[in-house]
Amino acid sequence: MTEQKPELPTQDPDAKMGETLSLQGSMQVAEEGVDNRDLVGSRYSWCSSAFYFGYLAFSYPASFLMVRLPLGKYLAGSSLAWAIVLCCHAAVQNFPGLLVARFFLGVAEASISPGFSLITGMWYTREEQPFRHGIWFLGNAIATMMGGLLAYGIAQIGGPFAAWRWLFIIFGLITLIWAIVLLIFLPDTPNSARFLSEQQRIDAVDRIRSNQTGMKSNSWKWDQVREVITDPNVLLLMLFQITFSIPNGAHTTFSSLVMAGFGFNRFEVYLLNMPMGAILAFFALGSTYLCSRFDGYRTIIGACLSLISLTGSLLVRYGPNQGSQLFGLWVFVAFAAGFPIALSMVASNVAGFTKKSVASAMMFMAYTVGNIIGPFLFFASEAPEYSSGFLATTICFGISTLTMLALRFTIIRENKRRDALQQNSAVVQDEGDHLEISDITDRKNLNFRYVY
Repeated sequence: MTEQKPELPTQDPDAKMGETLSLQGSMQVAEEGVDNRDLVGSRYSWCSSAFYFGYLAFSYPASFLMVRLPLGKYLAGSSLAWAIVLCCHAAVQNFPGLLVARFFLGVAEASISPGFSLITGMWYTREEQPFRHGIWFLGNAIATMMGGLLAYGIAQIGGPFAAWRWLFIIFGLITLIWAIVLLIFLPDTPNSARFLSEQQRIDAVDRIRSNQTGMKSNSWKWDQVREVITDPNVLLLMLFQITFSIPNGAHTTFSSLVMAGFGFNRFEVYLLNMPMGAILAFFALGSTYLCSRFDGYRTIIGACLSLISLTGSLLVRYGPNQGSQLFGLWVFVAFAAGFPIALSMVASNVAGFTKKSVASAMMFMAYTVGNIIGPFLFFASEAPEYSSGFLATTICFGISTLTMLALRFTIIRENKRRDALQQNSAVVQDEGDHLEISDITDRKNLNFRYVY
């Protein structure tokens, strides 16, 4: 008889995380309300990239702090800092001020998604993790759909105080309130969850033993740091992250300008972002559900998402009419659903808490580098077609597709090597029961099998 894993209680930390990501994702919509008379030439690209410079600068310190500090409280503090910086955007008067605000916004947000991924890995089995990542990532899609509608409504506010300033204040205050909710309710680990009984805490730990990725450790281990920076699986995931983050940085910064080039005004662009959010929600939930439902398809689905975005990129550049180009811009976002899949592969395939924390930081460093590069591939002189930019995104999607297939090949080969080794070593099998929740890395635990 197959052993039944304890059911996870219905009160779900993902619900708290998803709401936070939704509020933070609304920032993209808020930025579009800023009077851009001071954003000429490459300044628009620099304002977009300043956020990612801050994100990049704090990625490594964030990985260290997430190991050393109580994770739930640390993430609540990061959200609180994010809310304060967001409100401060309302006081921006010029380009240098916006650069500074954007930089510190990136610093504040550098811990959020890596921390969410670590929490997901502590609560859910490897089979459940892709869909759970998709659920909290859904906040981005909700922000795109509802944020556009909210921005449209707030933009109608009259009076001497500019409507775009209200956007920052309102979104900042909402995030501030939610940061307090996180501080009160988001647990650091299953063992410290106040909404669970003592038996439920034991069950929450027991159900993830089969992950063999361990539980949270407050010890920083340099041997795990050295291991992760040479791990081929992590390096391939970083390459995948860079190649879809370059289009992400470009799309986040220029999609509204492309739609404006179709003849839509600012308010219509807000509303046209809503279908884009719905499409992203469909791909994010659909793809992560399939990854959780069927074994051995994460890399295949990730590659397919890149191919869909590649098609969208080609449609924007070569579409015969405005309708096909707009549709291409909408399906372009399919690649973003690969983000929770990549994060779930780190959560599922990297064992050892220091190694996992650093791997998450490396993923987001790759994310920031790609997002910094992306906007600079779109030249103001080519507006609104941006032909060179969409050629670059097409190439990136092609590389990301091949990277996912290469990762699949590498993992299958390593799993087969371990199977062959284990058949010749009874000792390896006997040690497995002692490694399930130990802080040992996947490379050292030969009972560990990678998902793909």
